Amino acid sequence: MSENASSSAFSLSAQRTKSRRTLLLVFLTCALPVAVAAVLYFFIRPETTNNYGTLLVPQPDVSSRAFDNINGEAFTMQSLKGKWVLVQIMQSNCDETCQNTLYYQRQARKTKGKDMDRIERVAFVTDSGPLSTLLLRQFPQVHFLRAKPADLAAWLPVHGGIVGKDQGNAAVQATGNLHDHVFVVDPLGHVMMRFPNNSTLDFGKFRKDLSRLLWASNIG
Repeated sequence: MSENASSSAFSLSAQRTKSRRTLLLVFLTCALPVAVAAVLYFFIRPETTNNYGTLLVPQPDVSSRAFDNINGEAFTMQSLKGKWVLVQIMQSNCDETCQNTLYYQRQARKTKGKDMDRIERVAFVTDSGPLSTLLLRQFPQVHFLRAKPADLAAWLPVHGGIVGKDQGNAAVQATGNLHDHVFVVDPLGHVMMRFPNNSTLDFGKFRKDLSRLLWASNIG
């Protein structure tokens, strides 16, 4: 074999080896994250999550019935599909905790900037008393609806779910009372999260959970 032929054969072999290494590197780059994710999920799966609110499992569908708003007009939760909805249950004599919870929701929504319109707010009033004019003026964008607790309990669960490590002592936080929690409805109409007791609601963690939901969602 001539010297030129030998050199060409060596060069071709080196190129093939380099190509194989390149393909192997590309394969490892693509496959390694998947393999690591699988190991973490199946073998080192964390028992708690970083959510502050409790993730509900299963996730009930919102009620299909028509509720009356404060003007006596029919309103359905389905009319808000495509939006993230914060749901609060209250009484007509909205006390300090009730007002603070409404305020926290309004402020959390405002901090979302251009994503602000992705969030709607609903407050179910469970008695027939009148709402104060001052309250209505303070929260003009809230949908105030009338409903009996029995009509809400079927799809707003106060027990169960996955508690995140940021929530703290779940036994202390959860009360089993509809009036003590804010619920989150996703854009598909599923009730997917319940926040801790309104009287101890941490605004910073509440706002952070909303930000995570909006960031992670491709809808709504």
